[in-house]
Amino acid sequence: MLSENSMSIKSRLPLKIGILSLSLVVQAAGAVAAAVPFIMNDFSDRTTAQVQSILTLPSMAILIFILLSSWFIKALGKKRTVCLGLMIALVGGILPAFTMNFGLILFARILFGAGLGLFNSMTVSLIGDNFTGAEQKNLLGIQSAVMTLGNSLATFAAGLLLTISWQASFLVYLVILPILFLFLFGYRNVNENPVETTQSSTIDTKRRKLPLSVTLGILTLFLFFISLMVVITSSALLIQELALTNQGFLSTALAIAGIFSSLVALAFGQITKLLKRFTPVVVISFAMVGFFTITLAPTMTVFFIGLLVVYLANLVVPYVYSVILSDVDPEANNLVVSLAMVACNLGAFSSPYVINFISQLFGMTTAVMQVRIVAGIMAIIALIFLFLAFNKTTTPISKEEL
Repeated sequence: MLSENSMSIKSRLPLKIGILSLSLVVQAAGAVAAAVPFIMNDFSDRTTAQVQSILTLPSMAILIFILLSSWFIKALGKKRTVCLGLMIALVGGILPAFTMNFGLILFARILFGAGLGLFNSMTVSLIGDNFTGAEQKNLLGIQSAVMTLGNSLATFAAGLLLTISWQASFLVYLVILPILFLFLFGYRNVNENPVETTQSSTIDTKRRKLPLSVTLGILTLFLFFISLMVVITSSALLIQELALTNQGFLSTALAIAGIFSSLVALAFGQITKLLKRFTPVVVISFAMVGFFTITLAPTMTVFFIGLLVVYLANLVVPYVYSVILSDVDPEANNLVVSLAMVACNLGAFSSPYVINFISQLFGMTTAVMQVRIVAGIMAIIALIFLFLAFNKTTTPISKEEL
């Protein structure tokens, strides 16, 4: 990890901005979702599934290249890998704006996802490489907020460009160009060779497993995203079953809840300073209350309040990343963060299938009961974190030992 005096205080702000700016686009693959109906009109010979794959193909490519990113980093170094990823994502992102060849559009979306996947894990691991302690935790919270806000802003901007044409909406990805410049400017004086520490030099060369805290942390991310996706996939059915008035407010409520979650994430460092290792236990407990609240809501206002409480649980994500950065040797950070991000993506992807399987198994097929099943999964997550809070014995593990 870099020593504190390795760079001046003046140069650290551009470094922070450069690293955090990467998070603006990592969740922007779906920003052009509103263009799908218009694309279907122009490609009427294509099936609905084929057109919708414009949105899903980047996710598949992201998942694959998150796993491959460690090999690129080993060959090119982190800075060059990030720059390569940004340039690939830029080309793949804007290419659909200049072609009406459907096959080329699909290829461009795969290219876009591949580019994002190359630097996705480094939005977190670079924070671990360059910052420590409270500063690191604060930046992890900001990173989570920037990621959410970036997605919202990209979706909004793509919607404005959509008034010109569906092809113009893909020009939203031109934002990658200034991000590339910000990263190059902020990261220009960084030494990527971690400073050897006494602790790392005393680690034996025997191959070891991941620390329990990290293994269970990655597992909780998988379970967490299975649970959280239900809010998006089942909320519309839930408010119909509850026969709430003003159901059109749902999309606005979800957007506001996302922004609220981002604002809370900005205070992640202060929250963890107060609650320490019990941070995820507390926020997950609140989320459980929120899930039960939205299943019992008599009005849309109460539903909205419950939704805000549920979204507090998003603090789990930066918390697990902070555990990884503290419990894993710096040289292994990127690889383990990659595994954590794969767990997030697999959880989100498998959510409807897992929840449907559980609901069918217990004969609880209504949206109300599915949300209550999720509250039960949240209880399991809380118990895991409670166990970890009382079992904090970890020795950092290096990349060679994985």
